[in-house]
Amino acid sequence: MVDGPGGASHLPGENLTGADQASTDSELHRPGHGFEALDRAALWMERPVRALAGSNRLNPLPHAGTISVFLLFVVVVSGLYITLFFEFGFEASYTSVQSMQGHAIQRVIRAVHRYSSAALVLTTVVHGWRILASRRFTGHKRRWRWASGVTSLLLVWVAGVSGYWLVWDRRAQAISEIVIGLVGGSGWGVGLAVNQLSGTGEGSGSGILLTIWFVHLGVTAVIGWFIFRHLRRSKMTWLPPRHWMGLMGGSLLIVSLLLPLGMLDPASSERLISDIPLDPFVLFLLPPLLSSAGWMVVWAGLVIAAVLLGLAKLLDRHDEPIISIDEEACTGCELCVFDCPYDALTMVPRGGLSLAEIDPEQGKHAFVAQVEPTACVSCGLCVGSCAFGAIDLPGLISRQPQDVEGKRVLVACERHLASSTFDSDQVVVGVRCAGALAPSGIRALMEEGATEVQLVGCAPNDCRYGIGNTLASERMAGARAPHLARRWKLNVSQDWVAPTELSSAVANPGAHEAVDASSLPKKSETLVGVGIFVLLSVVATGFATRAPFAGASEVSGVRVVLEHEAGRPIENTGEVFGVVNQLELVIDGEEQPRGAKGGAVVQQGQFSRGVLDWEIPPGSAEVELLVVGEAGIQVVLAESVTFVAGERLMIVVRDVPVSPGARKGEEVFNSRAAGCTVCHSIEPGDDGVGPSLAGVATRAVERVEGLDAEQYLRQSILLPDQYIVDGFRSGQMLPIYREALSEAELEGLLAYLLTLEDQPQDLANQTEGEDE
Repeated sequence: MVDGPGGASHLPGENLTGADQASTDSELHRPGHGFEALDRAALWMERPVRALAGSNRLNPLPHAGTISVFLLFVVVVSGLYITLFFEFGFEASYTSVQSMQGHAIQRVIRAVHRYSSAALVLTTVVHGWRILASRRFTGHKRRWRWASGVTSLLLVWVAGVSGYWLVWDRRAQAISEIVIGLVGGSGWGVGLAVNQLSGTGEGSGSGILLTIWFVHLGVTAVIGWFIFRHLRRSKMTWLPPRHWMGLMGGSLLIVSLLLPLGMLDPASSERLISDIPLDPFVLFLLPPLLSSAGWMVVWAGLVIAAVLLGLAKLLDRHDEPIISIDEEACTGCELCVFDCPYDALTMVPRGGLSLAEIDPEQGKHAFVAQVEPTACVSCGLCVGSCAFGAIDLPGLISRQPQDVEGKRVLVACERHLASSTFDSDQVVVGVRCAGALAPSGIRALMEEGATEVQLVGCAPNDCRYGIGNTLASERMAGARAPHLARRWKLNVSQDWVAPTELSSAVANPGAHEAVDASSLPKKSETLVGVGIFVLLSVVATGFATRAPFAGASEVSGVRVVLEHEAGRPIENTGEVFGVVNQLELVIDGEEQPRGAKGGAVVQQGQFSRGVLDWEIPPGSAEVELLVVGEAGIQVVLAESVTFVAGERLMIVVRDVPVSPGARKGEEVFNSRAAGCTVCHSIEPGDDGVGPSLAGVATRAVERVEGLDAEQYLRQSILLPDQYIVDGFRSGQMLPIYREALSEAELEGLLAYLLTLEDQPQDLANQTEGEDE
């Protein structure tokens, strides 16, 4: 059993250990083969698709990964087109999308964007499942590919959620409700909840939606980077064959024409989340996140994501042997380097010489192959590349025939052997991968007396090691070195089928010899059948994005949005109130408890903010809302309300709005040019060079007889020594502000000072006035 200049054995049964020699049944005793049951289960579930395809070259499932890349391209292109017509703002965003629905082309492109996004999630999940089931994550580099693929899937989900958020319809409202529930009780999140997401804040919403758009765009760019990193050193094609792109693209276009998206109602805080399409591909977490267990779902999701990211490393056994290289037998031909799909082999100068020390006359013989242990996945493809027996991999041959004289020999990869049983007279050779069998191994079998050799490997584009089936087929055909000798070609057949179809291949040798998935079978009806399957799959995906979600359709609700600064009058009553500690809702005389999603009052210095929710049964009731703080309890609402199922009573507790002039005056007060803060504080009791201005508007009313508050404050700024507060000296404040301040700045500063009123407790304890 020798072949090649080195005279080395290429079917080295004599080199196997006793344990390997004893492995003659269908169970392969190699690490990690508990996955064979999972692989068989996956292949069994795919049987209907393979039967419909009628040809292994037309099975779309092995192309799920490359189809995902194509769909990502469709998503990006269609998304860029949509952005040309998109506007930012709560009302503007909704109106611009509504306008797209009224335009024939924009309506279709928007649907293509939505359906291709959902299909992208589906094909990526299918690709990941097939990778896991067939154990294609062994080795350091393949573990990185697994992690980058999982990260891409998670980011696709984030991009999808942000895309739905941009429309600002009922689905976007549901996402906002989730964010309010998750971050509305935190210091940094309460401002976002109150001012942007509650539906009661000032402004158009252009800022928050522009931020969401940048997140959407940025995440998509990061996905592209991860996909590039995922594929950049892969020797497999990045895109599916043209017929798959045509079938998928055509199906998306047809479904987008026949099944337009339509529009949901715009977001409204006065309605609870109910009766919306769910889209299980992107919004599958929406129901549990809307429940009271929102944070539990988040933590569970993070744990699951972490497990998925590290799953390849957790499950990969590290006791697999790696290849060894006989430097004396290595000729430096580089075939193994070209064929290795994981860049685990490089050519280095022999004997540890540097490049400068190499004798040019030696040519390639001056170099020898060297393996990088962390990159080797023990596939054995390089063994099949070597015509000189210079590479060995322990355990490469899992089955070794003892007598082949006058018999047909089946050579199959380990995936097929683990999924099949054979008659006792069937001569079987098991190899790690079909691509690990060198043509010299075929010659060895024939010279031992075999009448025929049948090589069986994985279906097109479905090899456990990516390109093993392609390498083997090209070597058998003479299209890739090392070649199979012509004298043996008529005695060799090859079949590339799913592992569960090995018995069919054995019964019909050579019936599945095509391994190039880009070439179509001659029977056009098979392509028609697969085209119908792809179209129906996209149709099903489109209908799935309309999955109904009932939500809170049987209850009513109350939402209170609080934004209050201590010492300011509350708009609902006009009365000044101090720090707010909590809000109490009383229905028909009974205080209503809040659940885990009820929200809380968040205090930040003198500011109290919060978004608080209660669920209320439908019907008529007497409603009271109480503000509880350091100064006591204040009723801000008392009225009869009829609660309707699915609707929400909105109550906004805010301070009396500050005039634009007062805002400008606050800027003047805090500016370095005016210098007010050098001598004055607005904190109670915090006197400096000048007295504290906390509550100055209250005390200014009665400070100087004959002057109202504004007149007194104006005099104090322009003629500061006209009245001196007890305990302070004259001459401390210079009369320079008639020239230093413009009339507009002075009016704004006065308006701001008039907002600095005493808190109730300060009024009760006031013993003497203070001012300039």
